Amino acid sequence: MNAAPPSGGATTSSNSSSTYGMTPEQASKNFDVLRREATKLERHLEDRVARYQQLAQRLTVDNNSSTSDNDPLGQQSSLMIDSGGSSSSYTTNPSQTNKSNLDEEEATLSKDIHRTMSTMTEIINTKMAPAAERTGRSQHLLLVKRYREILFDCGADFNKTSAAVARRREAKELFRGATAGGSGGGGANPEMEQLLRERNAIDNSMKSANSVLNQAASVRTELRSQGASLRGVGGTMAAIAGNIPGLNGLIDKIRKKRQQDDRVVSGVVAACILFTLWYLFG
Repeated sequence: MNAAPPSGGATTSSNSSSTYGMTPEQASKNFDVLRREATKLERHLEDRVARYQQLAQRLTVDNNSSTSDNDPLGQQSSLMIDSGGSSSSYTTNPSQTNKSNLDEEEATLSKDIHRTMSTMTEIINTKMAPAAERTGRSQHLLLVKRYREILFDCGADFNKTSAAVARRREAKELFRGATAGGSGGGGANPEMEQLLRERNAIDNSMKSANSVLNQAASVRTELRSQGASLRGVGGTMAAIAGNIPGLNGLIDKIRKKRQQDDRVVSGVVAACILFTLWYLFG
């Protein structure tokens, strides 16, 4: 499903060689063009991922409401009410049509997201990163890192939502099979019950893993905030360290002044002692 752009290997080598053949000014202009293109892809990817998440919610609602479609008596009574009690043949189920449309939209969005992620990955790794290294500017390297983080976060959100959609479909198929086996007569199916128990255990494990991941994300956010605080403290300490030489000079002057006072006092005391000795024994 990942639709890679044509001539990927040749394009990569040619882009890398052409980037390293540029001057820093030319590489900076090329980086600005690539940054605008990556920004467009970023907005497009975030919009598609958000639409995919909304579509996943709609699919969940549709899957939950589709259980009522398994009751043939309810369908017949609703059709009789809608048709005013006549025996018209309304064989088309709107929920099934809506579900097929949602499935088609989900497949289209999934292909579009994979294609956008592949294109953005190629631009970041084969074009922006060499251009940022060629310019030698730290802000360009930080932008490349930021785009990679955005791509990783969007990919993680999409994979999480896609896995949830797949699990809901599998659960629906399991319940559909259980309903079909129960309606066929013959009592409960032990294999189906075992599968349902395993499914519930897996769902519980996934919920626990998601809670752990959410806790890890909150810890990561707190660590980032603490890192920012520590960097601020580091700047304050650097400013204080810059003022320390002046403080050291002042302390040295005070020490020298005290030493001079001590010498004067010592000399006066020695003179008094000598004068006293001379007066007594002289």
